[in-house]
Amino acid sequence: MKPSSPAGSPPTPDFVPSFDEVVRFFSGALLLMAGRTEGLKRLDLSADGFWQSFAAVLVALPPLALSWVAIELVAGHGGQEETSSFVTYGAHAVADVLSWLLPVLVLMMAARPIGYSRKIVPLVVATNWGGALLAWAVVPYWLLIILFGAGEVMAFIGLLVRIATVTAAMRLIYFALGKDFAAAVAITVMMIIASLMSYGAVMDVTGVKLV
Repeated sequence: MKPSSPAGSPPTPDFVPSFDEVVRFFSGALLLMAGRTEGLKRLDLSADGFWQSFAAVLVALPPLALSWVAIELVAGHGGQEETSSFVTYGAHAVADVLSWLLPVLVLMMAARPIGYSRKIVPLVVATNWGGALLAWAVVPYWLLIILFGAGEVMAFIGLLVRIATVTAAMRLIYFALGKDFAAAVAITVMMIIASLMSYGAVMDVTGVKLV
């Protein structure tokens, strides 16, 4: 992490990492998904690195935006013709950010009671950068959706993509926690539930169909 501060003042970290840092963090997350615990060494597990990992949301923004375009172009959502594009895509953005941050908030609140105080930093840092990596990994699928539209074949591919991303996320959590299988399953399920709740809440508030 590069320091950036006015002359004579204490150094403060850049919130947004450099391209080289993002590549290093992505490689660390990928190693964890591949079952190699040394991937943690490529992540910044310092206090500054913990907060910087939330910049992964910004790094993931382009592929997330692509997914919103794909969904709105081909999902055939009826009844949204009178909804402005700003509201529609704003609802997508709020839902995705909420579904990203809500599980982290739950984990941070539950860490001390369940004895995970020392594991919360590697877990959050790894899941943040892993989430951004998976968002970019799914870009080919969204491009196929935009180019060829929805259909049975694309629905099947979408199912495979979801299974693959959930599996990769659970493996990352499993190795980030030091091979705690029960916790990895529980946290993965919690993340899925939190995502569904986030999307449901945003759809109820805005009236925009997101899935």
